Amino acid sequence: MNTEISTQPRYQGYTLLIVDDNPTNLGVLTDYLEEQGFEILSADDGYAGLEIAQYAQPNMILLDVMMPGIDGFETCRRLKADDKTCHIPVIFMTALESTKDKVNGFKAGGVDYITKPVQQEEVLARISTHLRLQELTHQLQQSHQKLVQSEKMASLGRLVAGFAHELNTPLGVAIGSASALQTEAKKINSLMEQEEIDVDELLSALDTIDKGFDLTLSNLERAANLVTSFKRTAVDQTSDEVRSFQVKEVINDTINTLHNRFKQTDISIQVDCPNALKIKSLPGALEQMLTNLLMNSLIHGFNEGQNAGLIKINVQLLDFERLHLEYSDNGKGIAQENLTKIFEPFFTTHRAHGGSGLGMYICYNIVTIQLQGTITCESVLGTGVVFKIDYPI
Repeated sequence: MNTEISTQPRYQGYTLLIVDDNPTNLGVLTDYLEEQGFEILSADDGYAGLEIAQYAQPNMILLDVMMPGIDGFETCRRLKADDKTCHIPVIFMTALESTKDKVNGFKAGGVDYITKPVQQEEVLARISTHLRLQELTHQLQQSHQKLVQSEKMASLGRLVAGFAHELNTPLGVAIGSASALQTEAKKINSLMEQEEIDVDELLSALDTIDKGFDLTLSNLERAANLVTSFKRTAVDQTSDEVRSFQVKEVINDTINTLHNRFKQTDISIQVDCPNALKIKSLPGALEQMLTNLLMNSLIHGFNEGQNAGLIKINVQLLDFERLHLEYSDNGKGIAQENLTKIFEPFFTTHRAHGGSGLGMYICYNIVTIQLQGTITCESVLGTGVVFKIDYPI
């Protein structure tokens, strides 16, 4: 049996940046942390620390406060103001012990505060804790991205299923009509072969053919429109590309993709949006948000479509730079104790029926993160809900 024990240092692969103008402190701490497997970068003032942090992207920064030039607090503020370094955790190391100094450190963006003279074991314990927190945060972000992607795929699945069902009807009618046209064409051919042609029968057959052509063409045109709408919606929902689009067209496309879910209900959908309203934004984000709101109304507000009701979607442009969308339904509404929870992940009152609790959470993230906007919900139990959404364009 192989009993070889790995001697690889625990922290190999991690890089730390130490910024301290005291060479003795710097040397002692560097030697100790290198023994633990860390790769150590060092700087003796804030300016050098900022430069190294930008190009080296260390996992963590140990930062002295009292330094020549810019002090540690200002260095940290600049790190947090820079998109390239704002994510790097900063631990302060200083002889300043007052509560005010510690508060200033946390306000500047530090995650921890160690007073000098530092104890090596304490430094290692705090570094280890914050590295672990950093890893957990990264895992949560990845899980969030997977949830969002999963919801996108579920939304696309509903889109495909609805499209297939909707396309089946006009194609079926067109095929049936084409078959009838073939029959009438054979009938005319037979009439033409007779010595005496029955004019009334011939005119009737021609009239049937004329109507059949109209029916076939109108249903093929409807099928073509559905395909165009599907292509546009499918591309938008799987893309994060910013483009110019007609808002009302996107809203109508979204409603069309869910037509199969609403057509057997007594739920009406009213859209109040200027026909000429064109914006530059993320059409896919708008479509997915509306899809989740519409499905939320169908399932929760109107009891899986068993209750009749009205959904209103009102859209307007504010100050030529913000889109305001007000979505409302007159369904059963939301209890006050649940109103503050609806945007939380996995919160649902429909779990027994397969609800995931992600619909409104996805909506919230689309509006606040993707679109950089705001979303609020107002409701009184028994009277419906109102969602107010604003985002820059």
